[in-house]
Amino acid sequence: MICPYCNVEMIKGYIYGDRYALKWLPEEKKLFLGIWAKGGIVLGNGDIKGIGGRPTVESYMCHNCNKLIIDTNLENKFDS
Repeated sequence: MICPYCNVEMIKGYIYGDRYALKWLPEEKKLFLGIWAKGGIVLGNGDIKGIGGRPTVESYMCHNCNKLIIDTNLENKFDS
C-alpha cells in the first residue's frame, strides 16, 4: 500500500490486543468508570480464537511519516 500522506510504500503488519477487542471512541466519549470502552467501533477482528488467541487489526505503517492506517469493521456501529 502506498502512504496517502507521503507516497512511500507502507509496511503491512498487525496491532494485537490482549483479552478484548480493540475499539475506537470519539474524543468526547469517555471510558465507562475510567476503565471500559463502552460502545465505540470495534476495530479489525475482535474475536479471540482458541487458547492464547488475541484480537488483531491489520494495519499499514509508514516509516517515512510515522502514520498508521487501519480499516474499521463497518458492521459495528457506534453505540451512544
